Parts: sequence; C-alpha cells; structure tokens
Amino acid sequence: MNTKKKNETFPKFDEHLKDRLKDSVYAKLWVESLLEEYSQTKDINTLIYDLKPLIETSYTICGFAKKIGVHRITLYKIFSRKMLPSLEILNKMFSGLGYNLLLKIS
Repeated sequence: MNTKKKNETFPKFDEHLKDRLKDSVYAKLWVESLLEEYSQTKDINTLIYDLKPLIETSYTICGFAKKIGVHRITLYKIFSRKMLPSLEILNKMFSGLGYNLLLKIS
C-alpha cells in the first residue's frame, strides 16, 4: 500500500512552473504571452504579479531588488498590489530579467 500523501505525489503548480521557466525558450514565450495578455487587459498589476515566478527561478525578491537597484520594500508593495510600478521600475524589472522593454505607439 502506498502511504504517500497526495500532495507528495504531485508537484505544486508553482514549483512546476518555476522549473519550466528555467528554460530560456519557455521563459521568453511566457513573457511574450504575459505581454500579449497585458495588451488586451491593460492590467499592470496582473502583468507584474505574473512576472514573479520568473524572477523567483533565479532570485529571491530581496536579491532581485538589489540587482535592479530598487528597494526591496518597493518590490514587495508592487507584488502585493499595494503600489503600481513606475515606468522606470518596470523597465528595471524587465532589464533585470534580460529583456529590453520597448514602448511603441500604434
């Protein structure tokens, strides 16, 4: 008889997603899909919140804040939806993840 609990048998979704996001091709597709969704919803909070798993594949929030030159409290407020990021912080976040954020008027 198998004595493992169900939650020990299946990985949690967050863990599975973070493992997948370690693949740079998958990560790029993930970011592109987030930006596509943002272009339709214009919901900056969801965009930022959905970037968090990608950040956490390589950094702690404190470590990422230090890397991009933003105070950790600022990032925690952004991720808890208590603060909207400025364009400067948004650019630093994408840059810290290895992407160039380009604005386009259409």
